[in-house]
Amino acid sequence: MKYSLIAGALSLLALSAQADTLTLGYSGFYKHLDTVADAGTEQATLGFYLSRHDGKGLCTINSGIVEMEGQQKAVVEVLPHGEFVLPYDKQLDTDKAVVKLDVTSPVQCDISIQIQSVLPAGMTDAAQLRYVRDEMTTLLKEMAGWPGRYFVPDVKGIQLQPLVKEQSIEGLSRLTLDNAALAGRGQWQLPNTLVTPWL
Repeated sequence: MKYSLIAGALSLLALSAQADTLTLGYSGFYKHLDTVADAGTEQATLGFYLSRHDGKGLCTINSGIVEMEGQQKAVVEVLPHGEFVLPYDKQLDTDKAVVKLDVTSPVQCDISIQIQSVLPAGMTDAAQLRYVRDEMTTLLKEMAGWPGRYFVPDVKGIQLQPLVKEQSIEGLSRLTLDNAALAGRGQWQLPNTLVTPWL
């Protein structure tokens, strides 16, 4: 099982048109959001994405809502880098709400759930990145449950990727820092950055 990117847990049917509405149960997402709450992490969280089944990146989400018995209860926020954000609401889970995503894609899409943290643009140092890595390890173990938490792979470090594809970190589209690099006193100037564990 790939813990940093957990794909296929909520597999979707192939799309037959250029644009379609995908309807998914909110409860499946709520379970994962509840896991994050139980972990008590401040920066490490879970990101929800729609990945192309053919491995060629992400499906395009135009918009989304959370609905219950035909009534809109919330708007799904779709971020520029492809993540969609859902409210954490026990009542929506109890009421069996559904998530409706308007998707443009000619291919099958799968839900991907990624352990991540988003850092704002600016200077960061190794101490802050160690904190993010340690929180990701905590969340990874919380997701694995018991006794799975005793068998999760070691986190070797972190990967940093600009949220905007045209930007870079030290001239790279993706910067990988192992635990040795994080043990020092390094500093890095970052754009808005997506951080994921390196396993």
